[in-house]
Amino acid sequence: MSSFALHCRVCEEVAPPAPTPACARCDGPTDIAYDWAHLGEAVTRATILGGPQSMWRYRGLLPIEGAVVDGPGWTPLVRVERLSDALGVELLLKLESANPTHSFKDRVAAVARAVASEHGIGTLCCSSTGNLGDAVAAAGAASSLETIILAPRGETAVGAIAHACGARVIVVDGTYDDCRRLELELARLFPWGFLASSLHPFAVEGVKTISYEIAEQLDWSLPDAVVCAAGSGALVSKLAQGFSELHLASLVEGEAPQMVAVQSEGCAPIASAFADNRPISRVRPETTVDAIAIGDPDYGDLAIGAARSSGGTVVAVPEDDALEDAAFFARMTGIVADTATGVAFTGLLQSIRAGTIEEGARVVLVVTGTGLKESAPAPSPADVVPPDVGVILTRLGLRS
Repeated sequence: MSSFALHCRVCEEVAPPAPTPACARCDGPTDIAYDWAHLGEAVTRATILGGPQSMWRYRGLLPIEGAVVDGPGWTPLVRVERLSDALGVELLLKLESANPTHSFKDRVAAVARAVASEHGIGTLCCSSTGNLGDAVAAAGAASSLETIILAPRGETAVGAIAHACGARVIVVDGTYDDCRRLELELARLFPWGFLASSLHPFAVEGVKTISYEIAEQLDWSLPDAVVCAAGSGALVSKLAQGFSELHLASLVEGEAPQMVAVQSEGCAPIASAFADNRPISRVRPETTVDAIAIGDPDYGDLAIGAARSSGGTVVAVPEDDALEDAAFFARMTGIVADTATGVAFTGLLQSIRAGTIEEGARVVLVVTGTGLKESAPAPSPADVVPPDVGVILTRLGLRS
């Protein structure tokens, strides 16, 4: 009997854990629900310590049936002395840039790959502004899965890693949200593994392993605050879920950390809703920080809940400040992080000034990726297709 199942966020229907586009009862979004009465006994610090040096040391807390050894994760957690002294906090960096394709999205792709293999799925498809596409392409190449990437037109579209790994990259003349719409249309036509639908509730669980690692690397204690960038809201909400699950599994004690999520002012639907205490409203992205340029965040409400329940916050910062602060961050740490981390770092500075994060607090900043991937040239106009599913099918050779 499986220790996890699909649970609908809307009607609360519980279903067997198989890749499905949405809740069969109400068509609502689904998440993974776990049997903590069982997992609390089956997963211990000792069983984790005996696992591989990757995210799969926590396989018992993930929606995977079989054993998996190779994969991303177990990334460094390092204390940065100069910045800690300058900011008056104990600052630790969770270096997700150390993953195989240099971002935390490798964790998402690893779970998607494992679930696809378990259920006989031969094709992975995702929408991506860069990092997820690279991660899915690499995961697919490692397991002989075909990969199709829908990338919005822009200067930092899916890069050299996805192409080198043999992915079918289709650049769409539109936004990330346009690509997701096309992906969902394709999901109604083909039995592939879609990161936006059938595989989504499974794959996004990979993110919470960052929280597990932080706690284990701190000798099973928790930081006072965790700061990260926010696009869809999945990162901050899954980090909060991970810390909560550590308590459910009796692996840690003490208060959960404050969760601080940061957006660019050019695309800040979650921060605006948090500030105004209202539901999320869709916006059109006006930002060059492509990794978090998501105008219709599907985890927005959960991100707000994670921030509020932990005593944290969701803030929006000026993009110019983030670029300047990213340069300062590199000079102080020797780490060239992605622009999303620059946004998060500016939010950290703002939170310290506002007193949301107190002096002397132990703070983890999630470095979501490397800045060395963000210099890819824009595709030529001839390589860009309109946001039309019929054109996508023709480009894939599925329609004459």
